[in-house]
Amino acid sequence: MKAVVKYDLRDGATELRDVPIPEIGPDDVLVRVEYAGICGSDPHMHHNRINYRINVPVILGHEFSGIIEEVGRNVKDFKIGERVTAETHADYCGKCILCRTNNYHLCRDRKGYGFHIDGAFAKYVRVPTRIIHRLPENVSLKEAALTEPFCVAYSSLVKHSDIKPGDMVAVIGPGPIGILSAKVASLMGASDIVVIGTPEDKKRLEIAKDFGATKVFTDSEEAKEYILESRDGYGADIVVDSAGVTETFKLAMDLVRPAGQINKIGWGPAPLGFSLDPLISKAVTVNFTFSHNWDVWEKCLILMDKKNVELERLITHELTIDQWEKGFELVESREGLKVLLKPID
Repeated sequence: MKAVVKYDLRDGATELRDVPIPEIGPDDVLVRVEYAGICGSDPHMHHNRINYRINVPVILGHEFSGIIEEVGRNVKDFKIGERVTAETHADYCGKCILCRTNNYHLCRDRKGYGFHIDGAFAKYVRVPTRIIHRLPENVSLKEAALTEPFCVAYSSLVKHSDIKPGDMVAVIGPGPIGILSAKVASLMGASDIVVIGTPEDKKRLEIAKDFGATKVFTDSEEAKEYILESRDGYGADIVVDSAGVTETFKLAMDLVRPAGQINKIGWGPAPLGFSLDPLISKAVTVNFTFSHNWDVWEKCLILMDKKNVELERLITHELTIDQWEKGFELVESREGLKVLLKPID
């Protein structure tokens, strides 16, 4: 089968290769991939601009949906032909204290699709049944390929924040997760939702308005002035940093109110280069949230089924996997918001 393979730890060491169809174990299913989403981390890995460990060679891709093509001999709860999506946790020990307390996404033995184990930029992917989720009737395969970024936003704001109806929430970075963070904040009752980007993000910010943003800015100084002059003048109750770079975390520190909260979702390889002492003087809580788990996926699929969120509106491009490089370029240039890849024979 054709697959997009990161084959070395250097810039540009990615190519389309012919690889064997994965063999499944007794507790696995073989999923025929229908759609796979390009995450911002995929171009970063292609260019080797990362500060976390990956195994090479590895098939990229961790956001996907598909149809069960084959089931292992021990599999009783899933059948060939079912429409599914899956979590990114391709492997974890299942025995440690973190796994036993529903924190298996933090297990030291966790291996993620497209990072440590072959992922979904291919026609088939092997999936353990413990991370499979059936698609509800009203969730399309195309929409289901975006479940993972929705789960990231949901986990950050629902499980790891104290957001309350009437709060002001500022979201820095109008990528898919930033826009979905605005949507989750809206679902949770935030009354002022400010999304901040750059002049290159104008199209994305217009989409953010459809996902709950009450105000958008392409200039961070204008956003700061607006937030610090609004309401009681103390700042945002919660700031979501979905961009992750040094400048955006500094902006989050400026925007958050005393006793407020910063949720950092975005990754950033560079050191901060400035003092964190203002967070102490303002008694700010900082949450560094990573990934998601079973209950989050099920709740997000329910919201998708009930049409509380319509993820297909984030999709700007659909390409075949032999056009992966164009897809990466669309994401990096911000011309594409959510780019999907379809397998080829």
